Amino acid sequence: MASKNITKELICKESLKIIKEDGLSKLSMRNLATRLGIKAPSLYVHIKNKADLIIMLQAYAFNANHLMGTLNPDDNSWQEYILHIMTNMRQFFLNNHYLYELFASYESNSDESRETFEKYLLKMQAYGFSLKDSAYIGRIMRMFILGHVEFEYRSTQNNREHPVLPQNINPKFKNIKNFFDEYEGYDHDESFIFGAKLIINGCEQLLK
Repeated sequence: MASKNITKELICKESLKIIKEDGLSKLSMRNLATRLGIKAPSLYVHIKNKADLIIMLQAYAFNANHLMGTLNPDDNSWQEYILHIMTNMRQFFLNNHYLYELFASYESNSDESRETFEKYLLKMQAYGFSLKDSAYIGRIMRMFILGHVEFEYRSTQNNREHPVLPQNINPKFKNIKNFFDEYEGYDHDESFIFGAKLIINGCEQLLK
C-alpha cells in the first residue's frame, strides 16, 4: 500500500482493528505500519507519535459513534441530565468494550471530547453548580462508569477482582466509595442505577 494512499481515516480504522483483535497493548507505530503495508518512518508523515494517535482515535470514536449528541442530552432537570449521560456512556462501553481501554487508560484530549466536556460544564453551571463542582462531578461519573463497565466485564470472565474507587473521594460522595465491594451479586442494571442515584444524592449535597 503506497504511502500516498494512507489517510487518517484508514489509520484509525486499522488501529481500532488492532485494538479489537489484540488489545491496546499491541497498538504500536511499528505494528500499525505493518498493518498498513508501509515502513514505520513513513507513518510519522501522518502522525507525530503514539500520543497523537490516541487523541486521533478518541476523536474518531466520538464522531463515528455520535457521542457528542449522546453526551449532551436535552433534559428538564439536572438529575435527568446526569442519569442520561451516565446511562449512555455505560451503554457505549458495553457495546464497544474494546474501546474501553482506549478511554480508561488515557485522558480524553481530543477537540471533540473537550468540546463535549465544556458543554457539560456550561449546562451544569446553568443548573446552579459551580465550575469546580461541575468538573468534580464529571470526574466522579467517569470513574464510576468505567469502574462499573469493568465490573460487569469481569463478572462474565468469573473474575472477582473489584475495581477500586479513590479513597480520598469528596465526603459528599462517600456512599459510592466502597460500592463495588458492597453490591457484588446484584443485577448489573439495578446496581448501576443505584450507583447513579448515589452520585445524584452527592450532587444534591453540593447544592446545599
